[in-house]
Amino acid sequence: METVELTQDNMSEYTGFFGEDMAENIGRIYYCGLAVNDGEDTKAGLIWEYRNLDIKDESEGHIVFFRTMDAEAADIIFTEYHKMAAQNGVRKTTFVIPIKDSKLEKEVLKKEGFTVRLTESDQIIVKLSELSAMPLMEKRKIPEGIKPLEEITVRKFRNGIDRSVRSGHKGVCEDLEALTLGWFNQEVSCCYEKDDKVKAMLLFHKLPSEIISIQLMVCMDQDFGRILPGLMRKFVITCEELYPPDTRILLNRHDEASFALSEKLLPRGFGIPVYAGSREEKVR
Repeated sequence: METVELTQDNMSEYTGFFGEDMAENIGRIYYCGLAVNDGEDTKAGLIWEYRNLDIKDESEGHIVFFRTMDAEAADIIFTEYHKMAAQNGVRKTTFVIPIKDSKLEKEVLKKEGFTVRLTESDQIIVKLSELSAMPLMEKRKIPEGIKPLEEITVRKFRNGIDRSVRSGHKGVCEDLEALTLGWFNQEVSCCYEKDDKVKAMLLFHKLPSEIISIQLMVCMDQDFGRILPGLMRKFVITCEELYPPDTRILLNRHDEASFALSEKLLPRGFGIPVYAGSREEKVR
């Protein structure tokens, strides 16, 4: 069997195996991937994201995709992963994978020394019509200072991103500082400007599958209780003007603020069942 490291140059050969939404991450600075081939058939695939590499004791590899057709291919791919993780000083590996069709993957992960637990995904996919029906949308007034991302200059955008990162907020993007303005859907993403500075942002990216995925929700203003709901209201109103009611929106409850807002806006929203777990890595 042959092990192949995924790159932007060869990723198009593996899109069918990994899916287009996952495939587009290859090329981002903290994302890596491997495939194990037996002739023309791909037998296993792994994509992960490096996190906290600048913090020695908290460096992590987070597996976002794992699929295998047999145990031998899985053993090969994790052997290579361990080498690459060690080269980057990774202390811990975590994973989250959907339960559906993951029986073999679950057994492999246990064999590889991972803890495995059944839990609920932080991600929730809802239809635009569900967001339109939120109690939040009974009022349509948008606070002054909130505007579409497309109306913000690149300089102000970059300054806002820098302030967000310095305050410890990267959303779901470990590489937030490296992402360009073009990565985000500028029509539906929005921000709050005050005193000629971007003080809050609600940023989305449109996936190849047409799902609109949240990337960052941050407010660096004391009036966050008014501004964050206002940003969400602006996002929904803009989406209603541009997309049909069955458009899918991916929300991610990745931190306390996003979890609290999702509980308030969508108290009956549930993520899909997933397997999640971790293992400590041996560091030389």
